[in-house]
Amino acid sequence: MTPRVLFLGGNGHSAVRLEPARQALAELGGPFTLVDVPYPGFEGRPRVDSYEAFLDDILKFVKPQLANSLLYATGISGLFALSLRARGELMQTPIILQGPVLWGLAHRWFPWLMRRGLWRLFPAIIRGRKVQRRFGQYHLTRPPTPDFLKAFFDGYQACTAKTDFFHWLTPDLLSRLEHDFAIRPEALQRFSVWWGGRDRIVPLNELRVTEAALGVKWPERTFAHWGHYPMIDEPEEWVRELSHALATLA
Repeated sequence: MTPRVLFLGGNGHSAVRLEPARQALAELGGPFTLVDVPYPGFEGRPRVDSYEAFLDDILKFVKPQLANSLLYATGISGLFALSLRARGELMQTPIILQGPVLWGLAHRWFPWLMRRGLWRLFPAIIRGRKVQRRFGQYHLTRPPTPDFLKAFFDGYQACTAKTDFFHWLTPDLLSRLEHDFAIRPEALQRFSVWWGGRDRIVPLNELRVTEAALGVKWPERTFAHWGHYPMIDEPEEWVRELSHALATLA
């Protein structure tokens, strides 16, 4: 069976973010199958009314595909992966967290502002062409084409669930996860962490905050020239590194 990478995207994720990686996969002969896990409320799909229902939807999709697979969670989806593990799910599935937004969420100014009402303005903010160009220049290590950048942000525009996370992913959730992992510490096993040395969205010290809160130390790799989106900026290397990770499952 061809190994699979079950990809959990971040907020506003859309299929266009994986196009460079899929092209690299094809050029390298398809060493694995890249499975883009669909979320409710993304890319025109109907929203759900709770975080638990959101996780249930993810689980329903990935459960039949866990054999010979690893889960790759980037950005805010690191919390999705941890939330599923805290429920006792995916216990035998290796999980790579890449640039994850975890316990630093309690201290970051942007989520704090969003939880206090700025979320109402968020859709209008990200429609601004100047904001989009600035984002591309600052957070993508290879200058994106205008068409790609537009498609990237079209994913946000089509995501009706994008502001739900500011209500669901809160310090209260982090406290509940700490409690659940204290009862089930084995659920923190089979994680590893990848980080981009040029990631300007999520700094590495957020991992230290998380490890201190959970009393864990995960295996960690830092890729000096990666930003927050290696599947876009360094797709060939990203595919090769995932191929190596999958080979350890054999």
